[in-house]
Amino acid sequence: MRRARHAASVTRRLVVTTLALTVAAGEAVAGDGENAVSASAGFATYATPNEMEDATLRPTGGGALAATFERGFGDYAAWRVHGAGGVYGGGGVATIGLVTVGLSYRVDVLRYVPYVAVGIGGIVRSGGPFETGLEPVLELAAGVDWLRGRDRSWGLAGSLTGFASDTTTLTIGLRSTWRWGYF
Repeated sequence: MRRARHAASVTRRLVVTTLALTVAAGEAVAGDGENAVSASAGFATYATPNEMEDATLRPTGGGALAATFERGFGDYAAWRVHGAGGVYGGGGVATIGLVTVGLSYRVDVLRYVPYVAVGIGGIVRSGGPFETGLEPVLELAAGVDWLRGRDRSWGLAGSLTGFASDTTTLTIGLRSTWRWGYF
């Protein structure tokens, strides 16, 4: 019963966040046919119910590495493939791998470029409190890039993943991006 309430709570939060980001988005100008590759590193954490489903387990700390490929279409959006891996400590070493596909939307293209993204995919978890397994996942991501030129930028990126599953992850880190094909 607690697992169902936890899953419903996570799903509600993800839907509300997605709707809020969609409503708040303004005009953007990306590039049709533009390609971008990003790499990021940062802090990571997770939340999952224990076996009795009467408490939430969280790690003492964790870190994540991620890579993203985007291919622009139109002036506003891009197709997105995102992969990440995390290692967590506290209560045993746990690992999580994530792959999602989806869309990203640049809210504005000036010197600072806020963006939002949504994707669906899968998460593999093992070690620590986890039984090794694969779960479906919905990813909501947001961040801001600081343009250092037409072909490169760096910024702050955040990602929240969850679905009607047990595991919710959060990553926040620094991101570096290289772009090409914008002419």
